[in-house]
Amino acid sequence: MGQIRRLTSCARPDWQRQADRLGYHYYRNTDGSFAWREDVRYEFDAQAVARVRNVAETLHRLCLEVVDEAVRRPEGLDAFHIPAAMQDVVRESWRRGDPFLIGRFDLAWCGGQPRLIEYNADTPATLPESTRMQELWHQQCGGSHDHAPLDVRALVERLAALRRAGRIGHTVHIVPYPDNLEDTTHAVYYREWAEQAGLEAIHCELRDLEVTTDGQLLHRGRIVRSIIRMYPWELMFRDSGARHLRECGCTFLNPPWTALLSNKALLPALWRRYPGHPNLLAAGYAPEDLRRRRGGKAGAPYVEKPIHARGGENVRIIAGGRTVCAEGGTYGAYPKIFQEFADHRIDGVTASVGAWIVGERFAGLTMRESADPIVRHTSPIVPHLVRDAPGRLARWRVVLEKRF
Repeated sequence: MGQIRRLTSCARPDWQRQADRLGYHYYRNTDGSFAWREDVRYEFDAQAVARVRNVAETLHRLCLEVVDEAVRRPEGLDAFHIPAAMQDVVRESWRRGDPFLIGRFDLAWCGGQPRLIEYNADTPATLPESTRMQELWHQQCGGSHDHAPLDVRALVERLAALRRAGRIGHTVHIVPYPDNLEDTTHAVYYREWAEQAGLEAIHCELRDLEVTTDGQLLHRGRIVRSIIRMYPWELMFRDSGARHLRECGCTFLNPPWTALLSNKALLPALWRRYPGHPNLLAAGYAPEDLRRRRGGKAGAPYVEKPIHARGGENVRIIAGGRTVCAEGGTYGAYPKIFQEFADHRIDGVTASVGAWIVGERFAGLTMRESADPIVRHTSPIVPHLVRDAPGRLARWRVVLEKRF
């Protein structure tokens, strides 16, 4: 079955200075709390990592089947509230086979069974914490135990493979969300990884992109052929420049069809297609839709989520007809979905198991926790270990290298 434990740990006295050296500067939230903490750690056994890996790869495959079904149905994109003018952009992106780069599942660990909370498959965050912060912590505090950070080698080789296959150009523009320290940091990391893949990587602010008379994207006199972007599709599709997306000739990582994967409408679509699947939570468009869930009954707790919410914003947990936990935010006007509530506390603390996917394969773990049932953007990332499995994880990394 596998086991995950939460244990107290000794924080490095100079971890903030070390974080600054790694270019990770946003470890303190505006309220003074920390977005990274290491006075606790999570410990996996090898069976738990294997379970997360298998479930993540299975869920990614199921998600792609949902995308294929939605694209093929004439009104299949309406449930995802893709603007009508942008639906052909999504369909053509899928039919071309535009390549997937990276995403992160957020999973609930429910008695040894991972279940899908949501899929961050468009502009996933936590890159510094999931790579260099985790790696340095493990180097200094991990002892003889292994760990499973986001595998940078897999990401670099994915980019190199896409270039070899002619799927992206030699020059890749890295475009962060405007005036956002976290995304600017992500852009720095992506630029280094792209350069390791043998690409020319150019940092590009969104405001510096122009459009030529024939609709191509232009940055300081150069046509933009390939972009790693952090401006979400739900915003880009509603931007005035969206009219150029269909004809601009640019390959986006992640591509337009991934707008369906980071959309919470994915959750009811998965449940409708695979009802009762052991790695899914019941989901629908009304609380009544959840009463057919496994063992469900009237008054059972459920979660209300806007389809485009990020970082836990505008999420409500409702039990017995009343709100027991809620988060404010800026996504309240979006349509809502409802999802079965999963009590995913590990040793008394709500914990989200982040499972990274690069290409189509599992590529590492990230742990995040919250004192209450809602995991937010400000909830801290916590380091992890994998106990008593150095040989197994070494073999897993060799397999990853061969796959990519």
